[in-house]
Amino acid sequence: MKIILIGFMGAGKTAVAKKLSKKLDLPAVEMDDLILKKSGRKSINEIFARDTELHFRELEIEVAKNLKKQDNRIISTGGGIVMNKIIIDYLKAGSGKIIFLKSSFSEIKKRVGNSKKRPLFKNRKTALELFNFRQQLYRKYADFVVRTDNKSIDAVADEIVNYLLIKKI
Repeated sequence: MKIILIGFMGAGKTAVAKKLSKKLDLPAVEMDDLILKKSGRKSINEIFARDTELHFRELEIEVAKNLKKQDNRIISTGGGIVMNKIIIDYLKAGSGKIIFLKSSFSEIKKRVGNSKKRPLFKNRKTALELFNFRQQLYRKYADFVVRTDNKSIDAVADEIVNYLLIKKI
C-alpha cells in the first residue's frame, strides 16, 4: 500500500502523513525533504532563488521516479505535483492511492500566515489564482477527497483509514 497525500500548501499533508504513519505503522516520506537532500540546498526558498522553480520541478520528477517502486509508505507531496502528470504517474504506480486534502483558501491563509518558507505564497493574489487553478487537478487525480477545514489531524487521518478499510486496501 502506498498512500500519496496531495493538496495545496498548508492543507496539512505533512501533519496527516505523520499521524497516518503512526496509525498504519508505515513510514512517512516527505518529498520536499528528499528534494532538499538531492539539491544540497538548505531550503525550498533557496532552490527557488538560486536554481529557479524549474530546477525544483525537475528535482520533483527525479524524487517521484525514485519513489515509483517503493510500496508500504505514506508520501507527503509538495502542493505543485499535480502540475506534472509524469510525477502523478510515478507516484501512483503499483498500489498508489491518491488522497486529496481539500482546504478552503481562507483556512490555508490561517495556517500559512506570513510564513517566509512558502515562496509561492508571498503574493496572496497570485497564491489565490494558483489555488483556484490547482483545485481541478487535485480533484482529477484523487482517488479520495477529505475536507480538512475545522477538523483535527486525528479526524482527517481517521477518515483516510476508514476509506482504506472500506476499499480493503
